[in-house]
Amino acid sequence: MSASAATTRESTPTGAFAALANKVFARYLMVLTMSLAGNWIRITAMGYLVYDLTGDPFKLGLISFAQAAPQLLLSPLAGAVVDRVNRRKVLVAVQAALISMMTLLTWLVFTERVTYEWLLGIAIVVGAATTFDWPARLSIVPAMVSRKELPSAVALNAAAFNGARVVGPSVAGFLIAWLGMAAAFGITTISALPFLVVLFTIAAFRPSGTGAVAKPTEPPLRALIDGYRYIWHHRELRAMLSVDVVPIILGMSYSAMAPAIAADVLGLGSQGFGVMLTIGGVGSLIGTLAVAHLSRKSGRGKMVLTAVTIFAFGLIGYGLSSSVWLTFPLMALLGLSYAISSTMNDTLIQLHADDAYRGRVMAVYSTFWGLSPAGGLLAGFLANHIGVQWAVAINGFLVLAYIPWLLFRTPMRHVD
Repeated sequence: MSASAATTRESTPTGAFAALANKVFARYLMVLTMSLAGNWIRITAMGYLVYDLTGDPFKLGLISFAQAAPQLLLSPLAGAVVDRVNRRKVLVAVQAALISMMTLLTWLVFTERVTYEWLLGIAIVVGAATTFDWPARLSIVPAMVSRKELPSAVALNAAAFNGARVVGPSVAGFLIAWLGMAAAFGITTISALPFLVVLFTIAAFRPSGTGAVAKPTEPPLRALIDGYRYIWHHRELRAMLSVDVVPIILGMSYSAMAPAIAADVLGLGSQGFGVMLTIGGVGSLIGTLAVAHLSRKSGRGKMVLTAVTIFAFGLIGYGLSSSVWLTFPLMALLGLSYAISSTMNDTLIQLHADDAYRGRVMAVYSTFWGLSPAGGLLAGFLANHIGVQWAVAINGFLVLAYIPWLLFRTPMRHVD
């Protein structure tokens, strides 16, 4: 680990915000939050634009799936790449690609040349770039901090993501309403620039764990197989990765279908839609900060399973609700419960994975997130036949049915 990348602070307090004492990480976290807020502006604006252009829930789900398809194909390769090369350079290349796509989208919307086909193509390119983005972002954090700071850093990294969920949708709603769709995508482009600049100022990050490092001369396929073998023989790590499979694939459909629920079920406009997502983001932020305080408690595996169970019940209620006054609190509950389960699980994975395999482990984790739009696609298909509310609720029942398997067929409840 480079001395400029991470100064060992064995005497640093290990509280919820201990990692902020690390100036490199604190600077990285600030610009990361700005970039992620821009991403949520893009996600919110693109979903609203797609539904405004087409009025079709299935096409709304298809856009989400288009962003995920490259992740399903490229995630294994991304993990091998992240473990073999400078992770900062990977992030620089990714940011350059995302900025290019958002610049193009801003121009298309501003000149009124945007079509659903253009949005589909841009979604595919963004999905391909994101495939390399998340393993690199998740893997780079342990290189900036000491092991004692790691639980705090992982929780704060997740807090940045969820804090962006609070700011991004709300800002997007007001930008769309007052300045127009082009302004929303323009702000997304600008928000990524500080992150790109800071990436050039931090040291190069390479794997430095105790296990077998994927050497640049090692064939990528061999490095990939070695990574999967490592995961398979690590029983607890395998259990942690299995936790998110069904909740991500099916549970996150509530986010993909949010534009349809806001418009067709609740009768909300762009500002109301932004407020709806913001409330979910507030719940997520509270959940993430709670994990920062709980990260050193015992029984963390049980906490994850409890949070997933609450999420499943919340998803069923959210799908069946037709009231703003019920849907909004349920959005907060969904954000809260899923933030606790995913952030705590992410922390446990980071603590259990050797840094030499970290990129490949996090690529597998990112692959599950790449599967999330499949639930949106299923919900979109069902929505055209049985309605968007029952489509989301059915996914909630399926998540609930998955809980007994996690509880009795995996060692997750014993993970600490």
